[in-house]
Amino acid sequence: MRSSVPAGLPADTSLRSQVYDSLRDALTAGRFVPGQKLTLRFLAKALGVSLMPVREALRRLVAEGAFEMRPNRSIRVPLMTRAKILELRDIRMAVEGLAVEKAAALATREQIAGLRRIALEIVAARNLGDSATDRKKIREYHFALYAIADQPTLLRVIEGLWLQTGPYMNLLYPGFVSSPRGPEGRTRLLRALQAHDAAAARREVERDIGDALTYVADLADSAGNIAPASPVAAKRRRRPSKALPASPRGAALFQRAERL
Repeated sequence: MRSSVPAGLPADTSLRSQVYDSLRDALTAGRFVPGQKLTLRFLAKALGVSLMPVREALRRLVAEGAFEMRPNRSIRVPLMTRAKILELRDIRMAVEGLAVEKAAALATREQIAGLRRIALEIVAARNLGDSATDRKKIREYHFALYAIADQPTLLRVIEGLWLQTGPYMNLLYPGFVSSPRGPEGRTRLLRALQAHDAAAARREVERDIGDALTYVADLADSAGNIAPASPVAAKRRRRPSKALPASPRGAALFQRAERL
């Protein structure tokens, strides 16, 4: 997390922002799993910072619903219910559909080429069984797409929704991602962007979100609760990746996080 601080900017403010952004990125990229328990000391050591910026970042993320505070003052990634995931699915379809609709009207050849490159990287990671890189590239693809819309407020809303569903990306492996529908959908989406066909582009992203989160919702038990992945499956999925929210030393600590 070492970085230079621009002149005139308080180092503490910059550090707190970096910690907050690192944790947001980790959540939206599925680096944490449902029910995972974290402590201030663990995160501070993982990120190579003091307790203060971590405490401030966690306070903000708890307020945003990304983490929950436990009675013993530890932090946990929230568990999920079928009803909640379906609610988030419907909101994400509407909001992200709007973003891609606007992006379709503005997309340039260079931007589409960038999305195509990321789509190929997703396929490569999936072929290698590298789910960590796969999840990272999925996030990169979607946010590169939504950024084309040039709607900062809308993008921030989408980021907030991904904070809540990101930990459940782990449950898409290996079953859901083994289907060819993902690559095929991204190909159709890129064609829609090339044609500036906003309706077709929106349809593709809504289908993608709808299929993925419906799959997760259908994993719920008879009480409507969605259980985290088993420890064996979680261990198999958390493979080393270059895209970690901390230094190499901190990356290893993230991978050893305790779960409830």
